[in-house]
Amino acid sequence: MIENQKISRNAYAVDFSAPCASELMVEVISVSLDTPVLDVLTLFQTHIELPAFPVVDQNNHYFGIITRRNYLSIMTRAYARELFARKDLASLLKINPTIFLAPLIVNGDDRIDQVMFDFLSLDPEMGFEALPVIDVTGNIAIIKVADMMLKLSESQGALIDTMEQLSLRLKEEVASAATLQRNLLRPERVELPGIRGLSTLITSSEVGGDFYDYYAVDDRWVVMLIGDVSGHGVAAGTMVSAAKAGVNLLETDKEKEPHKILARLSDTILHTARQSLLMTMFALCLDTKTGELTYANAGHQFAYIYRSITGTLEVLEVGGLPLGKEENIAYEQCVTEMDVGDRLFLYTDGIVEEENADSECFGYERLEELLAIHAESDAETLRDNLLASLAAHVGRSNFDDDVTLFSVEHFERHHKKAKVSDNEHQEFDLVRIVDSFYRANPNSIAPNIMRQHLVFLAESSFSDLIPNLSQQGIRRVLPRNHAINTQLGWNNLLSQHQQVNNDDLVNYLRRPTQHREFNFSHSDDKAFVLNDVESWLQDIALPNPDRLDAVVLLLDELIENGLYAAPRDGKGRQLYAKGTVRPLDTGEELRLSLSIQDNLLGISLIDNWGTLTPTVFLNRLARHTQGLGLDAGVGGGGLYLIWRMSDYLQLRVLPYKQTQVCAFLDLNNPFDEEAENGFQFLYHNEVHENING
Repeated sequence: MIENQKISRNAYAVDFSAPCASELMVEVISVSLDTPVLDVLTLFQTHIELPAFPVVDQNNHYFGIITRRNYLSIMTRAYARELFARKDLASLLKINPTIFLAPLIVNGDDRIDQVMFDFLSLDPEMGFEALPVIDVTGNIAIIKVADMMLKLSESQGALIDTMEQLSLRLKEEVASAATLQRNLLRPERVELPGIRGLSTLITSSEVGGDFYDYYAVDDRWVVMLIGDVSGHGVAAGTMVSAAKAGVNLLETDKEKEPHKILARLSDTILHTARQSLLMTMFALCLDTKTGELTYANAGHQFAYIYRSITGTLEVLEVGGLPLGKEENIAYEQCVTEMDVGDRLFLYTDGIVEEENADSECFGYERLEELLAIHAESDAETLRDNLLASLAAHVGRSNFDDDVTLFSVEHFERHHKKAKVSDNEHQEFDLVRIVDSFYRANPNSIAPNIMRQHLVFLAESSFSDLIPNLSQQGIRRVLPRNHAINTQLGWNNLLSQHQQVNNDDLVNYLRRPTQHREFNFSHSDDKAFVLNDVESWLQDIALPNPDRLDAVVLLLDELIENGLYAAPRDGKGRQLYAKGTVRPLDTGEELRLSLSIQDNLLGISLIDNWGTLTPTVFLNRLARHTQGLGLDAGVGGGGLYLIWRMSDYLQLRVLPYKQTQVCAFLDLNNPFDEEAENGFQFLYHNEVHENING
């Protein structure tokens, strides 16, 4: 593989001290192409300080390099551990032929300034944290990019002293480094799910020490970061580049917990700067579906949040040591809520510490006054007024320190948290039918009442009423005295017709302690998923072990329904016979999610067919409660079993777009096969309302 990689050159020299690669290279063990894939995972877990391992062929000659980031990009995929459990490293080439290909191979006598120049020209986003080194004796080692950057920053004194003597080419390269650093930043315009705004970074020298970043996780969570390296200039810029490389890895790992983000970046800064430079950072994560905002701080200025409903400005106060201060820092994480219309404002100390001719700082009081005045303004107006006020304060347009402003608005989400006590039943434009009234007046339901807005509140057993309820199209039945309804929240249950959620499971269980998710690509995946879930629940040790069999049976029925009952043609005819071995069609989605919160298990199955109707569901329940069993040639027993095995069942259908089935089980109580549990069928199209006969 060597012939396909660029060899570092030593084309020119500059009059300042820079060590050779051999002085910084790290002797590490090499792995061969026949090394089991999972053994490499063990190596990375054992040697957390090593970002890569050289790969050798059968003759122990250099073949390539396997980096932690490239390895995890494959091993974090669904079922990766199972797929590669018995395979060697060579099998990874079938997935990514260039996985072992480094941007360049370093010679032991190469100067690290030239190595970095070549490296940044080939990998400007610093996707590699280490490069392979081959010394004059043929030994294979690695050299960490962070070590080279730190060593170069230590040599900056000599470089700055001789700046006037540098050639035009070197001056252009310094300017290119500044441009490269700016290119590493995200776009100034922030446009993410549920979030929009503006970020602005102004450096006081060619290369700055301020930093901001943001990314989305699964089109739901938005992570936002702002940071500041102690000092500014080239050395500080080096730390910014190291932080950016760390954030890239966090994004790949889909990390969204602020305290974990800061802990991992602190280790990166510590190993890069070895306490010679520190970095402050404020980290936040917004759940754009629930409005939950978590945040943590590593010695940075507190963030502000503007509450649009009350018109007040709040400070998000939480402390923490700067990044790189010491090993294994544990950061405190706080949580609040961000409503639609609320705004976040993040900044670096350059704006509050900038002094005028009288040595007076701009200060927090001026900043907060401007934030309050322009809280409802657009992001550009806020930025322009802040910078204009700062320039007026210091009497000039340039500043002594880097200045960064980051302002975003939470402009939308799928649903909001209820604003009233969950013990109080809020009004939701509903018609509620009381059990005793309905029994006395079974034909009292007017045909013009929208069934989506009709809820039957059962006092006790109601199976004898199901045939009549079914015939009248009543598809929302909630027993008054079932504890699970209180757990899920009465207001939440009664307002379901007002919501068209992407994920009902998340709406009910917002802070699960356990979660699993599976995306199907083939009918054969069912056996694997059932075994995996069964093992997972056995490890959790359910309060009532007899629930395990019921859960597995419930999952089996749900998956069967998604694989064979849901796929139908335009005339409603079933496309696949039950038991057909088949891959899922292009564009076909079948996703299973499980969450546990406070011993409440939620199961969600989503398909993108949207073919189930209230008519079919209610008819299945009615026939079984009457002892009539299955329809000849139609089936449907699975729907009845799914209802019977659920403590609460919810179905939501967007016709010909999506079906979402959510089943909830109270793990504190044993399974009761005779229980008559609540169900709601939300159908977002006023068709198929009634059953005729």
